[in-house]
Amino acid sequence: MKKILLLLCLLPFMTLGQQNFILNAKLKPLTFPARAFLYYTINGKTTIDSAIIKDGVFTFKGTLSEVAKAYLKIKREKMPGTETRRTPSDLLDFFLEPGTTSLNSTTDSVSSAVIKGSVVNDDVAKCKAVMAGIQIKANQIMAQYKSGTPQQLKDSLYTVGFNEQLRVLDAEAKNIHANFMRSNPDSYYSLILFKTVVPIAADPLVAEREFAKFSSRLKSGPLGKRIQDEIYATRLLAVGQPAMDFTQNDSNGKPVKLSDFKGKYVLLDFWASWCAPCRQENPNVVKVYQKYKNKNFTVLGVSLDNAGLKTAWLKAIKDDGLSWTNVSDLKGGDNEVAVKYFVKAIPSNFLVGPDGKILAKNLRGEELELKLEALLGTGNAR
Repeated sequence: MKKILLLLCLLPFMTLGQQNFILNAKLKPLTFPARAFLYYTINGKTTIDSAIIKDGVFTFKGTLSEVAKAYLKIKREKMPGTETRRTPSDLLDFFLEPGTTSLNSTTDSVSSAVIKGSVVNDDVAKCKAVMAGIQIKANQIMAQYKSGTPQQLKDSLYTVGFNEQLRVLDAEAKNIHANFMRSNPDSYYSLILFKTVVPIAADPLVAEREFAKFSSRLKSGPLGKRIQDEIYATRLLAVGQPAMDFTQNDSNGKPVKLSDFKGKYVLLDFWASWCAPCRQENPNVVKVYQKYKNKNFTVLGVSLDNAGLKTAWLKAIKDDGLSWTNVSDLKGGDNEVAVKYFVKAIPSNFLVGPDGKILAKNLRGEELELKLEALLGTGNAR
């Protein structure tokens, strides 16, 4: 029986499939007609909903696959027949989670609303309370400092003690999220904080050890799995690791493998015809290609264009003078090579050595040219 009760307690936070949410809000009745807009993002995809506000009350209902970062905005309209300007909208950022959450404000502004019924937002509030306590101490220290005489305020010895106290508080403030995360391994908010507290790219091995401290419940959910995938990919894609082989069709429909270029220095370049920064970077890539193509160097372009943009992809290759091999599965952002290489933004690139190992990542412009010069010499532009 205890096991059944425990399972029931966990159900609101299990992230298998879609779960219902209800968001009830009550504000002080608004003077002007207004509408509420709810924005929430899950795995990079944003949903927008709206509701009419009546007597300060409105409700949102929907489904979630996991806890989502959300924003609630109130847009007020001017009264019909008046010249009164539309009043500025106000905003509340919070986390939307399965179950019923209530927002209550003693004013007509949602930005001052108190959130109830949400474990994640309760944990956010705990961190904010710690920060508020630190700020109170800092204000007290500054008030004490300013109470000194004009002569004391000019004395560096007088200020030393106050500066040291403020440095201690500053360190406490910077560690609030890290301390919360490590003290609450079963809190979803701790999982949300993970990537800001532990930069995965800096040291994936450290990130892996820290991530292992979370509860199995969190690690098995969608966000936990995405973090695990990122740690795994970062380890696989670290400088010195073998570049993962793949096969994808070139612009003529011919299958091409990365391993076909083994024995050469290869710039694996992720781009797309619609990506302005990519197109701006292309002349730099063309420049180094022309300079080093006869010195055991080539480029392998991977396009994140989709099937509807095949013509635009081929035109961009021609217009930008990309005379190296270009491949794509025309699946857009779901390009299988981009997913395999954990490419989240373009332009992005990997420099692969003749032995098939990754030498560097995301080299652009002069930085790319200097790296190739260090490896291949001055080269010959043709």
